[in-house]
Amino acid sequence: MRAVAVGPELNLELRDVPAPEPGEGEVAVRVEACGICGSDLHMLPSGALAEGCVMGHEIAGTVAAVGEGAGEWAEGDPVCIYPFAPLDHLDVGVAMASGLGLGTHAGGYAEQLKVPAEMLWRLPEGVEVAHGALVEPLAVALHGIDISGAEPEQAVCVLGCGPIGAMVLVALRARGFERVVAIEPNEQRRALAQRLGANAAFGLDGVHEAVLGELGEPPAVVLEAAGHVSAPNLAIELIAPEGTVAMLGMLGEPVPISQLNVMLKEVRLRGSFAYHPKDFDEAIEMLAAGKVPADELISSRRPLEDAAACFEELTTPGTSELKILLQPGLS
Repeated sequence: MRAVAVGPELNLELRDVPAPEPGEGEVAVRVEACGICGSDLHMLPSGALAEGCVMGHEIAGTVAAVGEGAGEWAEGDPVCIYPFAPLDHLDVGVAMASGLGLGTHAGGYAEQLKVPAEMLWRLPEGVEVAHGALVEPLAVALHGIDISGAEPEQAVCVLGCGPIGAMVLVALRARGFERVVAIEPNEQRRALAQRLGANAAFGLDGVHEAVLGELGEPPAVVLEAAGHVSAPNLAIELIAPEGTVAMLGMLGEPVPISQLNVMLKEVRLRGSFAYHPKDFDEAIEMLAAGKVPADELISSRRPLEDAAACFEELTTPGTSELKILLQPGLS
């Protein structure tokens, strides 16, 4: 079968690899779609993955084969995949050892993969299978909102309208939030933020006055999904006294913040990482209820052989792409 693997020069190569055969308690899944995640874009050039590794953890498909003792799954069942052992997501050792696309187990940039049956979540009838690839990033957004403690009656600011910020906006609207503003330098993504439910979306110029003018007060919660070194401090500047900043954006390097502002406002800073099984459940329910504008979120669907070009496009400043799905069935 075909798979996109890490090459010898930290590149991506389309290769022929053996098709997976599920063992005891395992299921082979025929990949319908796998989303390209921002963490994949960071991992490839980092050198953390050995040559031959297959990335990809935003996965949806259909059951291809069922191993002994793998439960009541049957060939053709539509599924999305919880990409690590659904236990304590903060146990980094468990997550790394069981995680898909992280170097230990092959991920979804392939025609098929095999996973323990406990990682499968069934997609309801009426949900396009490829849309199941949105469940994982949507679960990230739902968990971040929970971490922030935001309530629907509060004023909320979403900082950054990339893939995760867009998912946060969708999740907020689905949960009944009505006072939501977004901040995003990219003009196309600002327009998307408003289509996804933000009352207003602003660039960085005059942003403090713009947010106050729209909400009438500082936001009680800022959900930082920009993944930029300047974003946490901007969030602290914008937040109301005793407000909460939830940080969903992922950066490896230290970021500068004003400790004085944190102290004077008694700001709560919360980190948010991954999700719980209940977040997958809620994300699937949102899809089934028609609350996820998948066609707005999916900017392109591309075949496996375009993976390297997709990575280049997604790392280009000002890109019009948001969420690219790799779909092995396309040519």
